[in-house]
Amino acid sequence: MAVLACAIAMTAGGTVKGVVGIGLPLVSLPVMAIFIPIPKAIALLLLPSFATSVWQTFHGGLFVPSVKRFWPLLLGMAIGTPISVRMLATFDVTVLYLTLGTIVAMFAVLLHRSIVLPVSPRAEPWAAPVVGAASGLVGGLSMLFGPVYAMYLAGLKLGKERLVAVIALCNVWATVVLAASMARFNLFGGTDFLASLLALIPSFAGLALGQWLRRYINEDRFRKTLAAVLFLIGLNLIRKAYA
Repeated sequence: MAVLACAIAMTAGGTVKGVVGIGLPLVSLPVMAIFIPIPKAIALLLLPSFATSVWQTFHGGLFVPSVKRFWPLLLGMAIGTPISVRMLATFDVTVLYLTLGTIVAMFAVLLHRSIVLPVSPRAEPWAAPVVGAASGLVGGLSMLFGPVYAMYLAGLKLGKERLVAVIALCNVWATVVLAASMARFNLFGGTDFLASLLALIPSFAGLALGQWLRRYINEDRFRKTLAAVLFLIGLNLIRKAYA
């Protein structure tokens, strides 16, 4: 039952990413967390999250300019992630579910409302590392790095192509740092690697389906429907924390 549920969750997450460009951990992790422990769910998602973001990172020739501008953000993530991963092994399960559910529910509200908080480019020198560290602290416990830095990057009004490229760069970097941190604290071993490798199959199947569906789906309606589903999943995780 758990294996089937995880495969369906991976396919659903890949489909969402194929349609809107993001969303694999955001959709898959909360569902899998209902059936397996959160640390195991995070380990399972590492390779699919990495592999589905690599192509976006190097596509369009924006890799080098993105690294030059946003390296302080990446540095902050590298600092924050190991701190929270170290706590992951000993964190109370109730707190983990509560944290994950709250993040998902809050992001769902922002997604539904298309809320963007403006960020001045002059604030980047200090804001980027702070946002990166905050993203790392949240992502190390939940793998949901995206909601934190995506809101920050959207506020910079980078334009669609550059925004997608930078988010993909952050996704790849976050996955690498997270995998290294989990391996360091014995939360990602050989068995986890093999399971994550197998998880590539439903993830890429969903990605292909999503890319096909993107030609026929109204993205605004899809975004609002996804937000509603994520909000309900977030509430269920919060309920599970107190059950």
